[in-house]
Amino acid sequence: MRLLIVAGLAVMLAWTFAARRLARWHVSGPLFMVAGGVVAGLAGGTGFAARLDTHIAERVVELVLAVLLFVDATVVRDGFLAGERGAVVRLLFLALPLMVAATFLVGLPLLPTPSWAVVFVVACVVLPLDFATAPHLLKDRNLPLWVRHVLTIESGYNDGLFSPAFAFAILLIGESGHGGSPEDALGQAFPAAAYAVLVGVGFGTVTGTALRRAERKSWSSSESGGIAALLLPVVTYSIAVSVGGNGFVAAFLAGISYKRARIGFRGEQAQLPESEFANVEALGTVASLIVWFVFGAVAVLVFEDGVPASVILYSILVLTIVRMLPVYAAMLGTSATLLDRTLLGLVGPRGTTSIVFGLLAYNATRDEDADLTLSTMTIVLLGSLLLHGVAVPLAAQRLRSANGASVD
Repeated sequence: MRLLIVAGLAVMLAWTFAARRLARWHVSGPLFMVAGGVVAGLAGGTGFAARLDTHIAERVVELVLAVLLFVDATVVRDGFLAGERGAVVRLLFLALPLMVAATFLVGLPLLPTPSWAVVFVVACVVLPLDFATAPHLLKDRNLPLWVRHVLTIESGYNDGLFSPAFAFAILLIGESGHGGSPEDALGQAFPAAAYAVLVGVGFGTVTGTALRRAERKSWSSSESGGIAALLLPVVTYSIAVSVGGNGFVAAFLAGISYKRARIGFRGEQAQLPESEFANVEALGTVASLIVWFVFGAVAVLVFEDGVPASVILYSILVLTIVRMLPVYAAMLGTSATLLDRTLLGLVGPRGTTSIVFGLLAYNATRDEDADLTLSTMTIVLLGSLLLHGVAVPLAAQRLRSANGASVD
């Protein structure tokens, strides 16, 4: 694993030399890292799979997820829901549960496993939203401004809300790696969630409040504030795990609480300087790109073993109607047009969170179920790269041409 990370860092360094030129060709950083990972996977042979299934690998990817969730929780500007409370609440608290239920029901007949717990785990792996592979979509003026704004907010909270569901799903798998008692899983999930809330909200609020007051008295600087934001998710994760809590849920809650406390509960500060989160966002970007490199190597293993046709069909459904229909249902009774609803449902790229969840699930499951989790995650992500990296931008461009102008 150490050699793989070093190779990933070398590929990332090469990407920095031509990042702008590659972006013009719609080759994002994650896509470049996937290509590098594929080469590493072909060169590394079958021994790579054994390196994935280790306690160290599990802790590393958990810490990566903690940093990414913290960044997502702080990236939403202009308030908690950025002025789109109605639409975002419908997407997060109505459409999202419907997506989980639909994905689970579709997976029961299509995924080749007798364990319904594994089907639930896979559903939690393949659903989280992430624009890391298609950041241009959030700036694409071929898409309506309102749609891009709502998707930006949804993506900031989507993976954080999936985290406790995924944690429960992993507990549901049980020590056997195939399936345990729901009662036992709930018995473990509640204390872990409680500790995560206490640690995440507590440390986030205390750190944000202390930094705001220190800044008011000119005790701190913008540089020290950036260091605080960088350290907070790492410290929060470590403490939460040490007391038996869920580390990445705690980091997500710490991000929300920190931002709220830094702004002030009475709105003393309208907005935080973007430079304060530059360090942690840079760390998140580096960690995310390494994860994509690992994914490229994983894809080689998956295709060497072969993928069942039912898994491919499942992945196609997950990327299309399984998201689109719940979004349609959730947005009924709103002012959103048919085009808006279609785009909200179709523009749902998967990314780093799915990879991390997939690797964690691979460690938690056993034998064929572990391979199934990895292969399903891989096909969904590759499909997302094609759909959201190529097909959706081309369709949006044709939409603009048909309308004769920007759809903003």
